[in-house]
Amino acid sequence: PAPAAAAAAEDAEGEPAEGGLFSALRLAYDAAATVVFLFLLGLDVPDYVAYGGPAALLLAMTLWRVWFRRAAADSCGIELPYTCGFVEASGRKLFLVATVHISPRAPLDVQAVIAVVQPDIAMIELDEERRDRFRDVDSQAARKPKEEELQPLRLIGLASASDPEEAQETTLLVQRAVWNGERAGQTISGSVVFDENNPLGTDPMGKEVLGKLALVRRGGSPFALKAYNALLGGAEAVLVIDSETDLPAYRIGMGSALGQNLKIAWHTRNCGFPRLPVLLLPRSEGERLLERCRGTLAGGGNGGDRAAATAAAAEGVRGEFQILEDSYPRRTLSRQLCQSCALLLTGIGILYGVIQCFAVEVGAEFFAAEEQAASQNIPCTCIDVDMDRFWGRLAAYVLPTPRNLLNSLLSWLALPRILVQMLFPPRGNVDVLGSTVLHAASFPLRTWIAFAIAGFAASTVSSMVLQLFSYASEKGAERAGAVAPESAQDRAGLQLLITLLLELYLFPQVYASVVASRDEAMYRGIVSQSRARDAKKVVVVVGAGHANGILQKARTRGL
Repeated sequence: PAPAAAAAAEDAEGEPAEGGLFSALRLAYDAAATVVFLFLLGLDVPDYVAYGGPAALLLAMTLWRVWFRRAAADSCGIELPYTCGFVEASGRKLFLVATVHISPRAPLDVQAVIAVVQPDIAMIELDEERRDRFRDVDSQAARKPKEEELQPLRLIGLASASDPEEAQETTLLVQRAVWNGERAGQTISGSVVFDENNPLGTDPMGKEVLGKLALVRRGGSPFALKAYNALLGGAEAVLVIDSETDLPAYRIGMGSALGQNLKIAWHTRNCGFPRLPVLLLPRSEGERLLERCRGTLAGGGNGGDRAAATAAAAEGVRGEFQILEDSYPRRTLSRQLCQSCALLLTGIGILYGVIQCFAVEVGAEFFAAEEQAASQNIPCTCIDVDMDRFWGRLAAYVLPTPRNLLNSLLSWLALPRILVQMLFPPRGNVDVLGSTVLHAASFPLRTWIAFAIAGFAASTVSSMVLQLFSYASEKGAERAGAVAPESAQDRAGLQLLITLLLELYLFPQVYASVVASRDEAMYRGIVSQSRARDAKKVVVVVGAGHANGILQKARTRGL
């Protein structure tokens, strides 16, 4: 409930209120247009109109787009791909590339726009977490972590007897676990100790690590399990020596599969975050620290000399760090399970799962933007909401509150107006329909097959979920006496009616949460990033469904 309420409040904040007269006039226009639209749908027309009408409409749409293309080129003075929109406001120029995430054409359009426009900054429709998950193994390994995102670790007494000139105190930049941010601002300190009998930290640790920083090697078990094992002994933190030469660019502990997290939860009887910070040290510095600490707890796990171990620890290396704030998305196992179920039941997870089974590349345009921006030495930033906020929005919008019910009604009244804008896009908008056709024309056969199978499988699952709701409601009506149990026709008709009402309510609300609310969030991201970097020319890469929502906000509210 808290994320859902926060998402709803965030969407409402800063949204300018429209004038009462304008809203009333638009509502009256939408109502009149809906009446006319329904009347035309119910007309019994002769065959020549039934066949000639769509042909005339298609010709008119084609001619309109010829003019639309010329008007778009005149508005910005640059020859851009047809899928690109443009707006100039507040002394800034915004070039927006509308894409389809599985289109081979999308990366080419993005590279062309960035190369021609020469912007000050590029922005993409991802958050940091999804950007990291989209990357392949090779590109992940090639990335270098940003210094400002690494955790400083201060080590005291690292000098060894063999090299007395070595600095007594040094500060390392190390990678941090995704859950460390739960204890942001706290200062952690203690002696660094290493147990030769438990080098990987895969076994529960004893009191020899009480109040100390446990040093272990990477591997053997997930980072979270190492943290739980060290917590049993009362350790203050876990320092892990990396097995690779370079530190990863992403937080550790974030890429574990759901099945692995379930095993950890079963083993630890805990679905929350580990209560112990974990740091990943570069291999060379970690090995040097290990050599300095080696023997501190020799025999510690099997009843060794505790007094000697304590004395060795007192003379060993001490570590100290203050846990940094971290805005990177993190979620507990319980939230992971909820989101996984939501992905499955809404069909989204099935849709992307099937597409990936056919090895169809998803989101290639975002990395094309990163590569092109890097080649031109300009920043490329993320502007989308993270998955926690995404699901919070969806939960806030699908609840049948009076406001949401009214929004669904007004959305359906606006359908004829929006349909006309889609068939004949106004000047300054992106032609979403035409752009989608161009992207679809670039699909290879494999993509078409994958998309057809994925769409069928995803819609089948979501339809079954809706049928479960309608079946339960029909049974309730049957027990209340509203429907005769022996009338199969009445029962089937009621189920169909309930399903239709659910769809009529949910379609606008799903759009509002998945598209419209993210338009608002991304618009704010564009404005804040542009101001922070004083960017005068901006290229934004988003899905075609977001293009006109963002352009409209930029046009009416400025940049």
